[in-house]
Amino acid sequence: MAQTIWIHRLADTQKAQADGMEYICEHLFQGMQAGKLTKVKGWNPVPNASSKDGSTYRALFCDSCGKNYNNGNVRMAKEPVLA
Repeated sequence: MAQTIWIHRLADTQKAQADGMEYICEHLFQGMQAGKLTKVKGWNPVPNASSKDGSTYRALFCDSCGKNYNNGNVRMAKEPVLA
């Protein structure tokens, strides 16, 4: 059974902090401090992360999500865009 990876959309101003990726995994989202991403061990850009419906996202994953990622197991979180 595949593990669902929840991703959060970044504000345009934060994309540069995430190596140009538009989304981050839940673990990186929880680790954000004062709205800033800190480059930690486990910085895994995935330019074509896909969901079950075939949508693709430019996402940044932590080590855990990077290891568990399979095509189709990404889902959008319902929180608003990070500002």
